Amino acid sequence: MFWSLSVLKHQRAQGGFTLLELIVVMIILGILAIYAVPKFSGASGYSEYTYQNRLISVLRNMQVRAMQDSRPSFCHRINFISTSTQVAFGPASTNYSAGNEAATCATSIDYNSPEYLRTSATEIQESSVSMTVVDGSTAINAIDFNSVGSPQTAVSNCSAGCRVTFTGQAAAQVCIESEGFIHAC
Repeated sequence: MFWSLSVLKHQRAQGGFTLLELIVVMIILGILAIYAVPKFSGASGYSEYTYQNRLISVLRNMQVRAMQDSRPSFCHRINFISTSTQVAFGPASTNYSAGNEAATCATSIDYNSPEYLRTSATEIQESSVSMTVVDGSTAINAIDFNSVGSPQTAVSNCSAGCRVTFTGQAAAQVCIESEGFIHAC
């Protein structure tokens, strides 16, 4: 009888969770919450960062193209349109064949270019996001790149830094430095 009581007491003492086990469970629940909660809370605030990443990719793509194609009569341009009916960014043209120099310097967006190089005419606006593009503090409509990858604008070639801001539920920015460094800021 004495033996069975001591075994019973020993089993009862081992029946709860240790502090270490509770901490591990809390950490696992915390990690799951970080990844699961945004999936159920909708896309609000994420669109801005999606456009930020897309624009960084588009600008870097055009910058690399400019450094590989140094023909002086071609423009390596990304246009920005922000009106009451259209908010978009993209290249003037992706056709860099001889004789198409004027199209690469246009002030419009080539909506026939691949989707990874542009947005549609209304997708940013449909996401309830606005876009502002400035060189220093002056609004601009395009950024060109020269043969060494430096930005060229109608204002000051990003000497004070160019900035593209996407504003909606959150704000996300892309900075273009005068040396050509393109980054999220």
